[in-house]
Amino acid sequence: MRTRLTKDKKTGAASHNIRREISNDFKYNKKKLNHIKKVLHNINVSLGVLVSAMNEFSRVKGPDISPDGLLGGLGYIMPIREIKEGLSSSVKMLSDIGDSLADELTNPRWNAKDDKDIKDLLKEKEKVEEKVNEEISPDDIATPEIPEEEDSEEPLMEETIKEASAKLSDFVEDITPDEEYAVTGSVIKPIDHFVEAVKASLIRYRK
Repeated sequence: MRTRLTKDKKTGAASHNIRREISNDFKYNKKKLNHIKKVLHNINVSLGVLVSAMNEFSRVKGPDISPDGLLGGLGYIMPIREIKEGLSSSVKMLSDIGDSLADELTNPRWNAKDDKDIKDLLKEKEKVEEKVNEEISPDDIATPEIPEEEDSEEPLMEETIKEASAKLSDFVEDITPDEEYAVTGSVIKPIDHFVEAVKASLIRYRK
């Protein structure tokens, strides 16, 4: 029996690039199949609970639970975005593992074609997968937002304009009225026009 199965190195997802080499004289012990059944059942349950957690967390608006977009403390601090990404990747990984185990349970070499437990487990898995594939409304997906401090922006810009104007005024003190300066391809004369233009530009940037 030869089947192809790999994991993507980046995502851990199952793919089809590795080949299994199984000797024909390998004896499948049907009793050992019970371990795989139990594992798949536990993964189905875990996946269902994890999806519920992910969906619930996706409905939480970041600013409602965190002023800085982070959760945790005492060395266990994570951005809300990373928590959501971690939950999503965990769901994907468990789903892939469940797929591999379900495929193994249908391996004809186990000679378990009529096993009722396996049929029930596969149905259980289908129901969980339906839950995994449920779409989450974009309105429910919250991205962490850090509130802007509006009060501090205006004084800062005003100080920037004042400082720039002062530096320009100092700069032109030693310039004679007859000197010409090329700015963005045009000639500006006298230099005072240049000073006023820069000040106006800073004011427009602020708005």
